[in-house]
Amino acid sequence: MRRAVLLLGGGLLLAACTASPERPDGGALVAVGTPVLVLVKGAACVATVAVAAPTAAAWALTDRPERPRVQRELEEGVAANCGGRWWLGAS
Repeated sequence: MRRAVLLLGGGLLLAACTASPERPDGGALVAVGTPVLVLVKGAACVATVAVAAPTAAAWALTDRPERPRVQRELEEGVAANCGGRWWLGAS
């Protein structure tokens, strides 16, 4: 495992070093930051789904008048944390 991490880290550093500093998309930042963004966003997405799914299921079993609003808010929260771009760079 440690060897895989070192190889991945070395590859990312090599990609960052070969990137031109004049690149408009921030080559070094993109090369090093994208894997970090994927890890952090992935963890946030998993945590959001782990909380939202049972909450939505519990609300589905009720007949309270605010049920559609709560489920819509849960869906919006999952979409906000799991949707969008999963990489750094120019849009």
